[in-house]
Amino acid sequence: MVRSKPKAYQAFKDNIADAEALLGYAVAFNNQRSRRMRKELRDRIGDALGIPQKHRDQLDCLQSRDVFMVFPPAGALSRDHFRDLRPLLRQSLVAACAALESYVADKAMEFVGQAIRAPSPPPRMRSIPLTVGRWIEIERSYERTGWAIRDVVGEYVQETSSTAPNRIGEVLSAVGVKNWIKRVDQARGLKPGTTERELKAITERRNRIAHTADRHGRGRAPLDVDEVVAHLYTINSIVDTTEDLLKDHKL
Repeated sequence: MVRSKPKAYQAFKDNIADAEALLGYAVAFNNQRSRRMRKELRDRIGDALGIPQKHRDQLDCLQSRDVFMVFPPAGALSRDHFRDLRPLLRQSLVAACAALESYVADKAMEFVGQAIRAPSPPPRMRSIPLTVGRWIEIERSYERTGWAIRDVVGEYVQETSSTAPNRIGEVLSAVGVKNWIKRVDQARGLKPGTTERELKAITERRNRIAHTADRHGRGRAPLDVDEVVAHLYTINSIVDTTEDLLKDHKL
């Protein structure tokens, strides 16, 4: 049985779960134990795991409020591999941004059909370029021009979609959504311009991670759990608000 493609919001929830899982791992692997295991603990764990007495001195562990992880002798991992958890945090933010980008594109596509059929399609949609070459391809390959136009709009949406606030506004305006950023601020109970500033900060950090490996000077930029938690909260809030604003959207 062929499964239908999930709606934009459900796809977002599935995708943002990846970001939240990565964030959860970073929290869980935050070692709160400053010293290695005591001999008594090594012996108890050694007995439980059947580790010979001569190898028990090599046992070590990681302990947080969520996990207790044992590193056996001659294993490939040690507590040193978990000293810097920023790689998990960076990828959590990148995954969250991808979830937002996909949501915006998918949500716009939910309204493309009615926008094309509208007596007066949105100005942004009418301004999407169509080359002569593409028109020739449409004439030769499509039975219905409506399907072709939908594909052209879909390509524009995919290319334009971003976490940048101006790009989100452009994508949604192509299907007739007006004053998106202002309406989101109002619905979230925030001062005008707040959502725009938040999205610019998220986009700047995501781009730095993706394009320069988060370099800052001679090293890597600092990034902590609280910062990523705040960014994921913002992304969830914006998507939830947008979903509510567009539930009755009509052209």
